[in-house]
Amino acid sequence: MGRFETEVLTDKANVAVLADLSGTWIDAVHARRSTNVVVLDMDSSVSPINGKQEGTAYNGHFGCTCYHPLFVFNQFGDLERTTLRSGNVHSADGWRSVLEPVVARYRDRTKRRFFRGDAAFALPDLYDYLEAEGYKYTIRLEANAIL
Repeated sequence: MGRFETEVLTDKANVAVLADLSGTWIDAVHARRSTNVVVLDMDSSVSPINGKQEGTAYNGHFGCTCYHPLFVFNQFGDLERTTLRSGNVHSADGWRSVLEPVVARYRDRTKRRFFRGDAAFALPDLYDYLEAEGYKYTIRLEANAIL
């Protein structure tokens, strides 16, 4: 099991296939039941750990040592793509590497495209990317007394 985890699972080609696996399953469903609308919802989460697992770190916001995974779900609650990140990264770190492959899969298949995100994703680069890809988006802004 140790060699499988440290040799097979860490091979770049295998990591890429695993990262694309849920999207492949979703594509198989859409091949049978197509949709012309996609709503992508990006969010991070906390995955607290016990012990000293590799890649974890203390996160002051969550108040624990953890991983801080990033997810993209669709409107049906299906996991489109995810990545496991160290616990001390910002909620939006790495958004492009997680979102771009999902957007590419829907680029020629859907006419109506939407994106939802919390305040961590209120980033001008993300706005520009979504607009260039033809997505309408709703992203929460940080609390602001003036707004």
